[in-house]
Amino acid sequence: MSIKWHHIALYFLLAQLVGCATANHSPAPVTSVQGYKAELKSRIYGSSYRVKKGDTLYAIAWRSNQDFKFLAALNQIPNSYEIYPGQVLKLQGKIPAPVYKKPVSVKVVKAPSNHKNSAKTSVKTPSTPLAKPATTKTIVAKAPVKSKPVVKPKPPVKVTPVTKPKAVVSNNQLKWGWPTSGKLISTYSTSKSGQQGVNIGGTLGRNVIASENGRVVYSGNGLRGYGNLIIIKHNDDYLSAYAYNQKLLVKEQQWVKAGQKIATMGNTGPNSGAELYFEIRFRGKPVNPMRYLPKR
Repeated sequence: MSIKWHHIALYFLLAQLVGCATANHSPAPVTSVQGYKAELKSRIYGSSYRVKKGDTLYAIAWRSNQDFKFLAALNQIPNSYEIYPGQVLKLQGKIPAPVYKKPVSVKVVKAPSNHKNSAKTSVKTPSTPLAKPATTKTIVAKAPVKSKPVVKPKPPVKVTPVTKPKAVVSNNQLKWGWPTSGKLISTYSTSKSGQQGVNIGGTLGRNVIASENGRVVYSGNGLRGYGNLIIIKHNDDYLSAYAYNQKLLVKEQQWVKAGQKIATMGNTGPNSGAELYFEIRFRGKPVNPMRYLPKR
């Protein structure tokens, strides 16, 4: 009987040890797929950003949900939008007011009159007349007069204030088209961690086309979470993005037409299978693409 009680006590002791081990080694929490999508997007937070090699002003504006024109004006970057590694860009603040330079007044110095100099250097004839040739004349020697150069005042320097440049295509004339064919997997969401664009499913290598006319301002894979990405500037207000591509067929600064093939569909997105992630941004802020794309 004592043997049975001994076995029972040993059993309870082992059960307690197993319970302690289970409590101390609980599995790590699993991140939801939606949270994983949000973490993939390489956002920039804060009031400043140090430029890294391969960065462009458009990419930095895209990652910080800013308008590239605002960042250029805030940091006094010229219209070429060139930035350099190591340069610190402000992401928040007020655009500095234009500085007007006052014109410099310059006094015009008049050259002195040569009347006195001529009188002093004139040679007088002697009082006693001398025999002179008939052709002899009184010679007056004129000393050279050095005059200071006349400095003309420079015209005032005009500094034009930062104004909105004329758009290549007005917003009313933009006619958006679907960037590829396929089934709509997910749509735009206004939630903080929600979808900022749409995912369109398809097959690997399917054509990806430009949704509207514009200029390619980014073509590469430097933005973590977007894979092979293309950003097209359509005018001063609208940009569109095409992510998770298999192959990029256009280069930066290249002009493209609506319907032109710019990439092939890839399978690097968070969903299974091939897909294209498509965004439209108005002045740096994501908008619902379904409001612009035609119904189908």
